[in-house]
Amino acid sequence: MPPRPRSPRPSLSRTRIVEEAVALADTDGLAALSMRALAGRLGVEAMSLYHHVPNKDALLDAMVDAVFDEMHSPVVGGDWRPELRARSVSGRAALLRHRWAVGLMDARRSPGPAAVAHHDAVIGCLLAQGFSLPAVGHVFALVDAHLYGFMVQELALPFVGEEELAQIGDEIIDEATAAAYPHFTAFAREHAMQPGWTFGAEFEVTLDLVLGAVAGLAPASAPTTPAPVSVDVPVLGVDGCSAGWVGALLEPGAPRPRVVVAATIAELVETVRETADVRVVGIDIPIGLPDSTTRAADALARRALPGKASSVFTTLTRVAYGAPDRAGADAVNRSLSGQGVGAQAFALRAKILEVDAWVRSRPTVEVLEVHPEVCFARMAGAPLRPSKKTDEGRRARLDALAAAGIPRPSVLEGRGYAADDVLDACAVAWTAARFAAGDAERLPDPPEVFSDGIPAAIHV
Repeated sequence: MPPRPRSPRPSLSRTRIVEEAVALADTDGLAALSMRALAGRLGVEAMSLYHHVPNKDALLDAMVDAVFDEMHSPVVGGDWRPELRARSVSGRAALLRHRWAVGLMDARRSPGPAAVAHHDAVIGCLLAQGFSLPAVGHVFALVDAHLYGFMVQELALPFVGEEELAQIGDEIIDEATAAAYPHFTAFAREHAMQPGWTFGAEFEVTLDLVLGAVAGLAPASAPTTPAPVSVDVPVLGVDGCSAGWVGALLEPGAPRPRVVVAATIAELVETVRETADVRVVGIDIPIGLPDSTTRAADALARRALPGKASSVFTTLTRVAYGAPDRAGADAVNRSLSGQGVGAQAFALRAKILEVDAWVRSRPTVEVLEVHPEVCFARMAGAPLRPSKKTDEGRRARLDALAAAGIPRPSVLEGRGYAADDVLDACAVAWTAARFAAGDAERLPDPPEVFSDGIPAAIHV
């Protein structure tokens, strides 16, 4: 009987070598890692490894780089607190998977590209939020001391689980110890040894304390609110809704915004212009689609919404919006800008393409991109925390609009549109009126311009 042919081994590559080295260290510890042991695991001669990594030190650099690649890299322009929190939480998860890496993360003399990119993202996120360079250094020292210090302690604990902790506690706290050290005994028996307690649960609690200290390094800025808007020419604020589009029309002398609904943006604007000579139309939709990058407008809008940065999604590249499904859009967008495609970003695809086509048809009105949450934050001097879909959130937005000179609209909800749609349209109309009066701001200023030739900026 002829011998059965052997299945071919996967070809040797630097990536495969690093993956196997990490797996070996994960299972057997760093002390077990040698070039000979790694070669045996890969089924090759040790000398063949040196075609891909020059020595063990370079291998360790690459292994640490792989761990950095598993950590969340803060988004430049995102709110520093949730971004740093996600970094530390993901860092602990990575170090629990790769315990050998504790103590090595910032100890390498030749950091790899993932490590450098990670640190660059942290620095960029903090600088974008107004932290000074010395403050960035303080933040790194404090946050990293918490992450790595906590991991050293967590991984060194001499027990795993409640049963082992209870056993050790009984061994340590005898009657004599309990009598001599009542405070230590009370803490151990009444807190640490209670069912459900784990040392790991302390990580996020103490992390929030650390981030609270970091907040003391953040630049102080006194909240300012603009004067009530003056409506001197008809303007229209528009938001998407289930019926299509809902508009809030502001006219000179009108007691309140008039609400108009239509299936398409072109139909909405034409309907309004039958009775009002609208000069400016603001729309809550991205206008000006990037080719192979993210947009500065989105990053700056997130920066203007500390604590609510997640309400600003990242605009996809123009090619990605042309994909028929989210999976295709994700693949295209990652290849161009390095960013994945969220469900919300892709769900707005049809409306974004509709507005894009309408703007490129050169309508005879000034068209602005506006983000309602940035508007409300500007009106109130700080982001509005309650959700716009709650009674509390609706009251807060009505109060902000009233203080900004926009009375309660004629209706708040109807068939195919909800109260939050109408309030967002009113906020957009507020910015349109500010633009008509020459008071609006642009993020960024001047706007970016991509290959479509459309200025890309969020107005407020």
